[in-house]
Amino acid sequence: MDANERQLWDRWRDHHDVDARSELVVRHSDWARQVARSVYCRIYGASNIWEDCAQNALIGLLESIDRFDPSRGVDFEPYARFRVRGSVFNGLRQLLHPSGRVSDKDEARNAVRERAMSIQEDSYDDPLEAFVATAVGLGLGFLLDAQSLPVPAAHADAYTAAEERERDALVSEFVKLLPEKERFVVVMHYYHHLPFVEVAERLKVTKGRISQLHKQALERLRFLLRDHWTESA
Repeated sequence: MDANERQLWDRWRDHHDVDARSELVVRHSDWARQVARSVYCRIYGASNIWEDCAQNALIGLLESIDRFDPSRGVDFEPYARFRVRGSVFNGLRQLLHPSGRVSDKDEARNAVRERAMSIQEDSYDDPLEAFVATAVGLGLGFLLDAQSLPVPAAHADAYTAAEERERDALVSEFVKLLPEKERFVVVMHYYHHLPFVEVAERLKVTKGRISQLHKQALERLRFLLRDHWTESA
């Protein structure tokens, strides 16, 4: 455990600093999703369950953070693995007995609608500018969605596959450069598939504030990518 993470644990355990807890969630999010992926790949024949696996891994991660005591000298991820895996499996058991569950298509449509409304929050004087901003923002959302999938898409063209891997790695690096709250929104919404209202509950802010942070994050990613490709040209 590095010094920065130790400080985050101290802030959370000693002072119940919600910002420190959020940063811990983001730090261990990729690991939790890998645990979910290991469960998902064991039952790969089942369709439309990845988002549930990712969401339940997050639940297990949050529970582990709330219960972890760094003073015991145990590393966090080995400690949390059993709880995160158990949360994923418990979620899958509940899926066998659905009750009033919103369909995957409805969830996807709602997510796209939330993103589009977020991007369009501020009025644009130029309709073309508004259209471009929305199209680019939704395109970035598509890239982030693709990154969240447990198994990358197969390509017959090796060059295309290498190009996509390079692009995904670049997007991942730029997500890490986002300010803390913007990064939290991106990770929770795109990588763990939480709707804005649930992300708002995690950060103790309004859904409108999450919408603003989402828009700011996509705009920042857009400029980072544009500057990178301009310099590379």
